[in-house]
Amino acid sequence: MSMLSADPRTLAREAYTYLYPLVMMDVTRRQATSPLAAGRPGYGPPNEFHHMREFPSADFRAVVRPNFDTLYSTAWLDLTGGPVELHVSDTADRYFMLPLMDMWTDVFATIGQRTTGTGDQDYLVVGPHYYGTPRDGVTVLRAPTPYVWVIGRTQTNGPADYEAVWKVQDGYTLTAVPPRGYDLDGDIDVTADALALVNGLSTVDFFRWAADALAVNPPHAADFSTLARIAHLGIVPGRQFDPGRFTEADLAEIDAGAQEARAAILGSMATFGVGANGWRTSLDTMGVYGNSYFKRAGVAAGGLGANPPEDAVYPVLAADADGEPVNGDNDYLLRFDAAAMPPASAFWSVTMYDAEGFQVANEINRFALGDRDDLVYDEEDGSLTLYISRHNPGPEREPNWLPAPSGPLGITMRLYAPEPDVLDGTWNPPAVTKA
Repeated sequence: MSMLSADPRTLAREAYTYLYPLVMMDVTRRQATSPLAAGRPGYGPPNEFHHMREFPSADFRAVVRPNFDTLYSTAWLDLTGGPVELHVSDTADRYFMLPLMDMWTDVFATIGQRTTGTGDQDYLVVGPHYYGTPRDGVTVLRAPTPYVWVIGRTQTNGPADYEAVWKVQDGYTLTAVPPRGYDLDGDIDVTADALALVNGLSTVDFFRWAADALAVNPPHAADFSTLARIAHLGIVPGRQFDPGRFTEADLAEIDAGAQEARAAILGSMATFGVGANGWRTSLDTMGVYGNSYFKRAGVAAGGLGANPPEDAVYPVLAADADGEPVNGDNDYLLRFDAAAMPPASAFWSVTMYDAEGFQVANEINRFALGDRDDLVYDEEDGSLTLYISRHNPGPEREPNWLPAPSGPLGITMRLYAPEPDVLDGTWNPPAVTKA
């Protein structure tokens, strides 16, 4: 009996979607650890933390939608030669999180205030085939893949808080057991961002790259059905992709299917999440995707490194109360009732970007506002109003002013350790109204 929908075009579309996050992660890893990228913020050798020591400046363009709530501490773990010890010193009750992500973009463990507290902590991160015994007092974290991305964040209450945060960051340490050298990629293009590099690969080169990465990074157990289907394209763990097995007509169909998948992936982010009051909030399967391969690929393209919603939720403003796109040519109000403040166990913020997701210089050098700022609440009813506008609304309102650039706006709310009302959809950000 023949297999359903077994034409090369359909299989290529499925394979491209399934493998897209793996290729994105492998390109990102190779770029971040390449000796060619030495000295770049957040880049460097594996099994070491690389810290961002200050918030991005107005002209920073390396990352889309950077946050102004935390300072990053990132590391790529290479477990191919053995485990890595991860130590966290007491953060003195300061909020932090260290999510550990496998090469399929699933977060398999999160160390942090929400999950493990803020005291001294010791972990042994091991690969999928390690069976040693850790020393006493060490918790074993078994990674599904031999490469792991740690994207740590430490609460930072403005530039005046930097020195205290640096001490916390310096308390995050990694030690390879045993010490070892690494085979790093000295040929990869580090000038292009990973998204552009992946999307620029030909279909054959994409599947070759994916096959090489798949040979090293085991698929999840739940992936059997997809692996069984794409095996008909010769994509099998441990085997190189061989385009020579196909006719020219089949290769053309495979290329068409891959291009269709790429177009769908790149256009998918605007459709994710639940819409309410003009905001879109992604909750389902974020950070741990199961068999939601299309969403996983879309998130990899639009925001690689997403957290599970229990750690952080990022509502994105799509339209104002009139259903119109927000634009810096208008003035807006964002009002929270006293009984409906953003329910975050840690903290929350609202950040302003332009349409491309970058911060824009303004007269008070402010890119975000949140509950850790000196905001002014209404004395009569306890409500909070944020003023979103290009022009300063005056000294009385300036503490609550979120400066906006001209043109289309990109506004993101962040809730760290959101409460159940956020996770079950009971609470949504209020509508943004024209002033």
